[in-house]
Amino acid sequence: MKKYFTSSAISLVFILLSSTTSAQPFLDIVFVASGFTEPVDIASAGDERLFIVERNGKIKILYPDNTNSLFLDIDARVGSLSGEQGLLGLTFHPDYASNGYFYVNYTNNDGDTRISRFSVSASDEDIADPDSEFNLLAIDQPAANHNGGDMNFGPDGYLHCALGNGGGPGNGNSQDTSNLLGKILRIDVDGGAPYAVPADNPYVETAGADELWNYGLRNPWRFSFDALTGDMWIADVGGESREEVNFQFAASTGGENYAWRCYEGKLLIDLDNCNEGAELTLPIFDYPHDFSGGFAVTGGFVYRGTQFPHLYGHYIFTDYITGNTWSIYNSDTGFTTIAYGVIENDLTSFGENNEGEIYACNNNNGFIYHVVDLCGNLSAAASVTNNAAPTTTNGAINLTVSGGTSPYTFSWSNGATTEDISTLAAGDYTVTVSDAIGCEVTETFTVMNNCRSATGVTITGITSTSVTISWNNTGALSYKVMYVSAGGIPTLVNTSSTSVTLTGLTPATFYNLRIKNKCPGAPGNFTTNGNFNTAPLRENETYSAELSVFPNPNNGTFIVQNAENVRAAIIYDMAGKDLGSL
Repeated sequence: MKKYFTSSAISLVFILLSSTTSAQPFLDIVFVASGFTEPVDIASAGDERLFIVERNGKIKILYPDNTNSLFLDIDARVGSLSGEQGLLGLTFHPDYASNGYFYVNYTNNDGDTRISRFSVSASDEDIADPDSEFNLLAIDQPAANHNGGDMNFGPDGYLHCALGNGGGPGNGNSQDTSNLLGKILRIDVDGGAPYAVPADNPYVETAGADELWNYGLRNPWRFSFDALTGDMWIADVGGESREEVNFQFAASTGGENYAWRCYEGKLLIDLDNCNEGAELTLPIFDYPHDFSGGFAVTGGFVYRGTQFPHLYGHYIFTDYITGNTWSIYNSDTGFTTIAYGVIENDLTSFGENNEGEIYACNNNNGFIYHVVDLCGNLSAAASVTNNAAPTTTNGAINLTVSGGTSPYTFSWSNGATTEDISTLAAGDYTVTVSDAIGCEVTETFTVMNNCRSATGVTITGITSTSVTISWNNTGALSYKVMYVSAGGIPTLVNTSSTSVTLTGLTPATFYNLRIKNKCPGAPGNFTTNGNFNTAPLRENETYSAELSVFPNPNNGTFIVQNAENVRAAIIYDMAGKDLGSL
C-alpha cells in the first residue's frame, strides 16, 4: 500500500480594477497526464496526490508518477445525462488526515442536487468507502442546467457550497433569499447532524434561509479561497452578454448581493429585477460575449506556489469556450488584470496541489495540465562599479541575464539599449530585459559615489564644554572639522577617523560646524555643514576660561577682557594676593 505525507433604494458597491497588457507573467499549460473521462474538478487531500472528478460519478487519484487509480465510483447514483449535471464538485475536510471525511456535490438520477459526506476506507487510503455516504443537503432542481457544484472549506473551517439559480425561464431564484438557489451556502459540518448553521451567517434570525452566505449569482460554477489571505473569488457564468468574476474580502461578514439579474456583469439590465433597497456588489472584472472574451467563465485559484515567483498572488481563470485566459492581481493600489490570449478551450476546472501549484483539466480530451509561467526563470543580475566621486562619471553596470529565450533586448532608463552601460554618474538605473517570446523582467540597480561629502552626521554627548561629532565613512582619506561661535575664531581639527570629540567649548553657545573632505582623483573639496549648541553650566559647575588682564603692572586699576561668559572670577597677583573679584 502506498503512503503519502501531508504538508503541513438600491446602492452599488464597486471594486476598482485597472487593466494592463503586460507580458509578465507569460501563462501557459503543460501536459501532465491523460486517461480521464470528462474531468470536471481537481482537489487535493493535502498530500502528493491529486483527485480528479469525472462527471459520470467517478473520482480517480493522480499520483506523482502520473499514473492513476479509482478512488470512488458512485456512477449508479449520479444523473449525468445533461452536460451540466453529474458529479460536479469535491473537497476534503481540513482534518482529513485524521477523520478521512470528504464531500461531494452531485445531481442524482432525478436531477436534484445532493451534497454528501463520504469516508476513506479504513484499510486503504487510496480507496473510498462507497457505502459511507451521509447526506447533508438535498436540494430540488427545477431544470437540468445551472446547478453550480463547487465546494470549498473556508479559512473559518466552514463548508461553502455554490449553487446555480436552477436554470429554466425567468431565473428569479437568485434574488429570493428564502431558497438556496443562486447562492453560496455556508454550513458547519462539525457542529451538528447533518450540519449546523454558523451563528454569524447573515440571515440567521432574520428573513431568509439560514444557510445563505451571499446571493445574486447566476451559475457560480467555480469559486475558491486565496490560501494566503482567505479572500473568496467567484467566477459566475453569465447569460446573454457578459461573464464575470466577483470578489469577497476575507473580513466580510457575508450577505453580498452580486446583482444577478438586474445586472449582468457590470451591464445594467433592470433594477426592478433586484430586491428593493438592496446593496449590490458588482464584479471586479467582466468580459463580453464575443471571441475577444468568451461565453462561459471557468474560475481558478490564486497562485501561492514557489516555482513561478512572477505568478505569485495572481488569480488565474479562463473561458471554457474560447480558451482566453487572464489573471488578476490584488495589490494595495487595487486590482490589475493581465490578458494572455487563447491558451486552450474546454478547460472545465482548476485545482491546487499541496504546494500551491495550479492544475487544469480538459473535459473533452481528458487531459490534466500544470499551469506554468514561461517567463518564470527569466532573471537579470548585475555587477555594479561605483562612481569615484560626485564630480566624476566613471560608474558602470555589467548585466547578466539568465533563463528565458535568447536573443534579449535591453531598455535602460537612461536611454541605453546595450546589455552593459558605463560612464555613469551616481544614481538609480532601471532596465527592462525582453526575450524572444515576449517575456520581460525589470530590475533597478544603484550606482553610488565611492567618495562623497560626509553623510549621516550625528551630534551626541553634548555637555557645557564638549560634544562628539560622528559621520558615515564616505571614502575620503581624511577629514577637516571646523567649528566656530559667532564672532569667534574658527578652530580646525584634522582626523582620519569618522568621529571626533570637541573639547574646551564655551557653555551655552551656538556653534557652526563644517566637515570637509577631499576625494582621491576628484578636484576640490566636498563640504557638509551643520551646527550645535553647548549646554549651559549647571549649578556649582566650574569652567576654565582664558582672560586678558591689563595693564600689567598696574596702579590698582585694571581691565579684564573675554569675560562675557564668566559668571564669577577672582584675580590674584603672582604672589597669590587677592586683587579683587568680578
